[in-house]
Amino acid sequence: MKRSVFLSSVALIAALFLVVVVAHPAFAHEKRHVGKYTFVVGFLNEPAYAQQSNSLDLTVCLGNACTYKVQDGSRIVANPVNNLEQSLKVEVSTGAHAPIPLTVSPRYANPGKYNAYFEPTTTGNYTFHIYGTVNSDKVDEKFTSSPNGFSAVAAINAYPATTQNAEPANTDALKNQVTSAQNAASQALTIGGIGAVLGVLGIIVAGVALLRRTTVKTGEAQQEPVERLQG
Repeated sequence: MKRSVFLSSVALIAALFLVVVVAHPAFAHEKRHVGKYTFVVGFLNEPAYAQQSNSLDLTVCLGNACTYKVQDGSRIVANPVNNLEQSLKVEVSTGAHAPIPLTVSPRYANPGKYNAYFEPTTTGNYTFHIYGTVNSDKVDEKFTSSPNGFSAVAAINAYPATTQNAEPANTDALKNQVTSAQNAASQALTIGGIGAVLGVLGIIVAGVALLRRTTVKTGEAQQEPVERLQG
């Protein structure tokens, strides 16, 4: 009896956990009913930062809500609308900048989910314009960053921070290193030159000494027969 109650409690907790997970399919995304479909739109990587690669995160489901199931150990959409990369187009814009088109692609092993990669280069609110057809139904919707939807693009904190004074300091240090290297090379050349001169002088002195020694021996050899004749 106790074991049966324990197993029932475990099953109830697991079911509640699954309900909570399924009830919240996306964080900081906007969910909107578009005709007989549900669109869930946001950034793929949240929070989104300027100068960091990101993507549109788009989920399209049939009906008034996206439901999920577990298949092969993965949580996937149970009521997806597939193959929309062939009929939907997406543009992204921010501020007064002209919109740019993005390429819509299906996400691998995730039915009903699509990406459109780009790099937001400035902070602020962004708008995804999604238009075209879903099956035979026309779609023309704009999703903009908002407190109740997906977040705006923020500035990323850089460390260490770059300053205008850092570059001259680095340049001066580099100049000092170059100057030191040049001085060391100049000293080495000077010492090498002196050594070479001393080496040449040594060779000349040795040559002169050898020549004098040879001359003396030759003179002695010539005088010896004369002395014998006089004796």
